Amino acid sequence: VEPSLPRGRAHPQPTVTQAPLVLMGDGLAHSASGAFEGFEIFIKYLPHSTTEPQLSAFFGEAGTIVGAPRLLKDGKGACKGCGWITFEKREALDEALTWNGCAFGGRHLQISKGKAAHTGFRPSLQAAGTHTPAMLPEIVARLVQPSPDGVVVDATYGRGGHTRGMIAALSARGVCHAFDMDAEAVTDGKALAAEERRFTIHHAPFSRMAATLPHLAETPSGGGGGVAAILFDLGISSPQFDEAHRGFRPEADGPLDLRFDQSRGQTAHEFLSTAPRAEITRVLRSFGETSDGAAAQRVADAIVLARQDGALPSRTKEFAALVARAKGCEYQAMHPAKLTFQALRVHLNDEFGECSRGLEAARSLLCPGGRIGVITWKHSECALVVDFFRRHEAVRDEMPQARWYQAQVTAGRAPPLQPGAALVMEATVRPSAAELQANSRSRSAVLHIMKRVEAPTVAELERRLYPLLQWPLPEGAGGHGEGAGGALGEACPAKKGHRPKGVAKEARGGGAGSGGHMCVYLRVKQRPQRPLGCVYLRVKTAA
Repeated sequence: VEPSLPRGRAHPQPTVTQAPLVLMGDGLAHSASGAFEGFEIFIKYLPHSTTEPQLSAFFGEAGTIVGAPRLLKDGKGACKGCGWITFEKREALDEALTWNGCAFGGRHLQISKGKAAHTGFRPSLQAAGTHTPAMLPEIVARLVQPSPDGVVVDATYGRGGHTRGMIAALSARGVCHAFDMDAEAVTDGKALAAEERRFTIHHAPFSRMAATLPHLAETPSGGGGGVAAILFDLGISSPQFDEAHRGFRPEADGPLDLRFDQSRGQTAHEFLSTAPRAEITRVLRSFGETSDGAAAQRVADAIVLARQDGALPSRTKEFAALVARAKGCEYQAMHPAKLTFQALRVHLNDEFGECSRGLEAARSLLCPGGRIGVITWKHSECALVVDFFRRHEAVRDEMPQARWYQAQVTAGRAPPLQPGAALVMEATVRPSAAELQANSRSRSAVLHIMKRVEAPTVAELERRLYPLLQWPLPEGAGGHGEGAGGALGEACPAKKGHRPKGVAKEARGGGAGSGGHMCVYLRVKQRPQRPLGCVYLRVKTAA
């Protein structure tokens, strides 16, 4: 720090050309409850060595500071170049704003009025290397408290924030298991397991939870067999994101890795060094630049050209700069390379495939009445959860399709639906105002809760209903139980004198005792781009 350098009205202005004063917000600081706290400035271009006491001493000359300065820090606790200071009086705010462009620690600061994030709340900070669990009270209330004696699973341990909260809500009989692929997370989990006898950590992807915990399918849990609650917190944890050596952030300088489990699989640099241009484009377009195909193509082209010249960067900061040059300006408030990093991370860790397999594994372990909770952070993750739910959604009595089919059952024209392990979706949950104030990183989080019930599924209803109406089944339907005409591909005798609407009278034929012929129809598995229908055959019968 250079406290002797000029700043403020009491000193001559710096001789360097000052950056223009940027008034980005109103500078009024409020708590989550709406209480006024003071007048806030936002400071950019702070040296990495900056500390809170240094800022207090430097800006204290402008006026009384409320609380301690707030610095944005990396995983090692070093300043990331920006921070906030709240003053007691507006006069102090106005004085500090006149210091815009002043020298501090060898740099010239940009000072502007503080502004709220797009959530409506000021950004929050957390201790270096820690992870603040999103919506922990809501998760405990909806997943753990209904069955405190049961078995619960945290499918994404991270640094154990959710796990510790779930364990604390369990009774002495309750048990908690957790999964993670990150070696550092597993080390943290083993330390917790040494202190907590009810907890076990598994170094494995959560898609293997059913294979890892087969005994739990028969273990009494909350009054029934299986697991009482399973939590997924999708995406990347704060410690992983903040640690430069993991390569997850375009702003940080580290190896271009992007793997959750650094003991297996290709690094991002290895993938980009060998993947065909078309494959790189597909990955970027599918998992990152989903709304800008041209950007995905241009970034892929830049990568391939750099590779041909032997100049493909192996460090995150250099690679991010290459992507930024290829893409150009970013219309969203984020680094131009953010979506490229996201796409590579999703691909290398097979995040979407792992999520789908993990949800299916979780459903297979749930006890009747058990719940699956999923925290999603972006639309693509929400889509995966909704697709999974639709495959196992329970039939609702008010559905027009269910009422129509029930009328056919009552008339004896269709068999009744059989109950199975189905799911009902509860209302989604979002962070409270108080949480957004304390943990602004949770602003994008959405909590989905699905409960297992014994009921027919909508997919099963459709498999039986559509053939009766001569409608093609939705693509991908079938193969999970019997359809309207029996099991998929099974020949079923047609009722004497009955034929579905639209089938020619000549196609009906007689029964088994009518001229040695029997009318049957087959449900044929739908193929892509081909409609599904009932195929009527006249089968020669033996005596």
